[in-house]
Amino acid sequence: MTVDRSWRTAPPELWVLSALALLTRSWRLFSPGARVWDEVHFEEFASRYFSGSYYVDVHPPLGKLLFALAAWIAGVPAAAFTNAASAPQLRLVPALAGALLIPTFWWFLRELGASRKVALLGAALALLDNGLLVQSRFVLMDMVLLWFGLASVTLFLAARRSDGVARWGWLAGSAVLAGAAAATKWTGLSALGLIGLTWLLDAWRRGARVSLRRTVAEGALLAALPVAVYLGSFAVHFALLPNDGIGVRMMSPAFAATRHGNPAFRADARLSFVSEVVELHGVMLRVHREIATVAQPAASPWYTWPIAKHRIQFWVGVGDTNGDARHIELLGNPVLWYGILGVLALFAAALALGRVRAGPQRGALAFLAVGYVMNYAPFAFITRPMYLYHYNTAWLFSAALAVFALGILTGWQNDDGAPWMFASRRARALYVGAFAAVVCSFVFFAPLSYGWQLDPNAMARRTLLLERH
Repeated sequence: MTVDRSWRTAPPELWVLSALALLTRSWRLFSPGARVWDEVHFEEFASRYFSGSYYVDVHPPLGKLLFALAAWIAGVPAAAFTNAASAPQLRLVPALAGALLIPTFWWFLRELGASRKVALLGAALALLDNGLLVQSRFVLMDMVLLWFGLASVTLFLAARRSDGVARWGWLAGSAVLAGAAAATKWTGLSALGLIGLTWLLDAWRRGARVSLRRTVAEGALLAALPVAVYLGSFAVHFALLPNDGIGVRMMSPAFAATRHGNPAFRADARLSFVSEVVELHGVMLRVHREIATVAQPAASPWYTWPIAKHRIQFWVGVGDTNGDARHIELLGNPVLWYGILGVLALFAAALALGRVRAGPQRGALAFLAVGYVMNYAPFAFITRPMYLYHYNTAWLFSAALAVFALGILTGWQNDDGAPWMFASRRARALYVGAFAAVVCSFVFFAPLSYGWQLDPNAMARRTLLLERH
């Protein structure tokens, strides 16, 4: 399969997906005006870059720097931070990342060899997941992290199918985005891990066909650029926070002496960048250990995430006297999430019984399976409170696996020069039916994604099988 990467020849379904992604993520983006879920933390962190007041967070700084940049571009007044009012303009960052995620996922599937039918279905599943929608509409870092990671892997897949200057360009872009993912949250390292593992396997298979010099150069590129991006985010972070702040209390006396306004400040105090980075990482690790013992009612065990049982209440708005209210809840599209599990179970059984063969898709299936494990299994060993949104990246890989499996089971994967022809009426009916079921479920749960007013009975119908935290 050949993927044309020119936007001039992008197929119409990609334009439609992109438009719908932008619409669903941006529609009434600034409503509600109140802070939702952890927006209070990230707006506060962003504000520190304007006052220069030093703070400490458990995550690397790139996501907060992007929020601060958005605030600067949008001209957010200082009162939006200091008076505890909301600064919803910062939602533009996750909304853009969430909108970009959909066409990027389509491209990701195409680079893996998906037919246009399969790629369209896969991207539509990401578009119609209520959980991804909610996280795209508020000042949270998860969509930024998810897009950086997916885009980095997608560019790497493009590099695998390219030669010469184009390959070096795709590899460089992939490395930069992988570094950005890690600089947003440490869980973003999974993208670099998957890229590195695949590159090593490719290098081993190529063997003597590729010069050692080129192999070493590519490896150096894939290692150096992510490190440069990661450390660069900390360099900007420290430069923009020269003053005393609550975070200084967690640092050493030598660090406190370098911050203006601190009682220990000395004009001649110096602390190297390396020392600052090492010390801050030690503090971040210590805070991670400390919060591991703090009970969080919204947290959920990692093994419950695939069934999306534990929804999270992000916001509640007061309704009228009849008991109506507006709710924003983080929950996955149930038809979609349970459908993925059912399809994967059916496909595994069909493979085991010899009813189907992976054929040319064997490599793509293996890549997706490894990606899923790398983005899910590590959470089994983490003791700190975790939440449903930690499953985001693994969920994307499971959705990709499911649409590839469906494509093999139904024949949708076979384009045969006619991308919208189906092998049978049954195959067409299944395709349309899958779309319809996911759309209906998305619409049914949309009031909990956008915060539309619901009466108690309507709310109960939408959350009957889901446990709230």
